[in-house]
Amino acid sequence: MAFTIREARSLEDFLAIEELQIAAWNFSERETVPHASFVVAQHTGGLVALALVGERPVGFVYGLAACEGEKRWQHSHMLAVHPDFRGSGIAPALKWFQHDWAQARGIPRITWTFDPLLTRNARLNFGKLGAWSKTYYPNFYGIRTGLYAGLPADRLYVEWEVGSTRVLGRRHSPPPPPAPKGQPLNRTSGEGARLRPEALDLPQDEAVYLEVPRDIEAIKRSDMELAKAWRMHTREAFQMAFARGYRAVDLAQRGERVFYQLVLPNAG
Repeated sequence: MAFTIREARSLEDFLAIEELQIAAWNFSERETVPHASFVVAQHTGGLVALALVGERPVGFVYGLAACEGEKRWQHSHMLAVHPDFRGSGIAPALKWFQHDWAQARGIPRITWTFDPLLTRNARLNFGKLGAWSKTYYPNFYGIRTGLYAGLPADRLYVEWEVGSTRVLGRRHSPPPPPAPKGQPLNRTSGEGARLRPEALDLPQDEAVYLEVPRDIEAIKRSDMELAKAWRMHTREAFQMAFARGYRAVDLAQRGERVFYQLVLPNAG
């Protein structure tokens, strides 16, 4: 599919992003970022970019200037693709547009958050882009409507090192999902929409892996209490592992099952 990506440049562009939020996430108007916020972000050193098929806006990325002391980076607050165009390569293309935009301005790092139970996003962020995470935020946003309704809005905070060997090595030929390595961080039972968490452990190993449901949306539709159990289980697992110094670096796969791969920094 042919598409183009460019920075937003008109009121119509910013208004289109409001509509894309609703289409992508089914947010209520209360939880939709208004167009004026994009105008301000673009005016004060942030990035607002659109993906277009012909003249139709079908995706966007929205990043804010961020700082802590003398450190400067970009925080990527939102990325969305219209449901009709998912799987078309637009999401990674938006991220690479953002990467190149940041690199051209000497910005060394891009950060963002995502729901760790949405494994398609984990595959993009870790497997295809080479980002990593060592930080977990419980109920970070408190979102109450749309795609994220029903569960606390927990998020992994990921870091993307602009221009690094790890990142650039995944640009044109990202590797397939690896097999999990090391020791299991949790035990589970069942499969598919019936997959249940049973126990947690933290073995002493340079690499550990955490099984998660492949499709949390299917679990939410069939058993919301099980979906909530997965949220609490993975929250505890990530916080326990990060407290011991592990980083999440990939989404591994064995057959139809998926696992977060975590390693100690000196193990890669």
